[in-house]
Amino acid sequence: MDDLKKFAKGIAKLGTTHVERATALLWYFKQSQMFEDRSVSELVQDLHDLGFPRPNVTLLRKQLGRSKSVTRGKRKKTFQIDLRKMDELTKEYSPLVDLPTQEVSDAVVPKAMVAGTRLYLERLVHQINGSYDAGFYDACAVLCRRLMESLIIECFIANGLKSTIENNGNFVFLENLIKALKNEKSFNLGRNSPSTIDTIKQIGDTAAHDRTHLTQKQDIDDVKVEYRALLSALLTTAKIK
Repeated sequence: MDDLKKFAKGIAKLGTTHVERATALLWYFKQSQMFEDRSVSELVQDLHDLGFPRPNVTLLRKQLGRSKSVTRGKRKKTFQIDLRKMDELTKEYSPLVDLPTQEVSDAVVPKAMVAGTRLYLERLVHQINGSYDAGFYDACAVLCRRLMESLIIECFIANGLKSTIENNGNFVFLENLIKALKNEKSFNLGRNSPSTIDTIKQIGDTAAHDRTHLTQKQDIDDVKVEYRALLSALLTTAKIK
């Protein structure tokens, strides 16, 4: 929440209008994975909670409906950022978001793979490399698993298949995500991707849940090349890069 408040302060300094502030929030929510879409009434409350004047609901709805930066959301009567405008908005608003300042290497995942894509992807890659550099290999393994899981979800969302990985409105667990991914004939992830997915899941699960096991540097090193190839395939399938 503190990050969102800092972002709101940055927006306030830009002298933005109600619809521009609402659009900026939609961008932030998308980037941070807080929300995929928001209704006008939700946006109005969000803006008010952050200290902005409360917009007129009817007027804001009309303005968002005419905006070239947003489109209809997945939920009824909601809005989301138009994917075609994401890069443009990222250039405008990403300077307002606090990014990690600790220098890290590209030891596991090259930062360039996700640079300029999604804020949460950039931060995850930063943490993966940073934990590896620091020798926190259990943390690195768990984060590698998390990044893979997030990108699998993005693949289904980007290709209009979100409902196939949902159960009562929630995303299914990784095991079922992997099954759905392997069964989806429209995805072409490459011959080695299925085995790499299984390996990353195993390493991440063991690091997170095995009471006595400690992940070693070699465990990460042994799968780095295959992991990068998998990420590249997932990013392409998810239409992110």
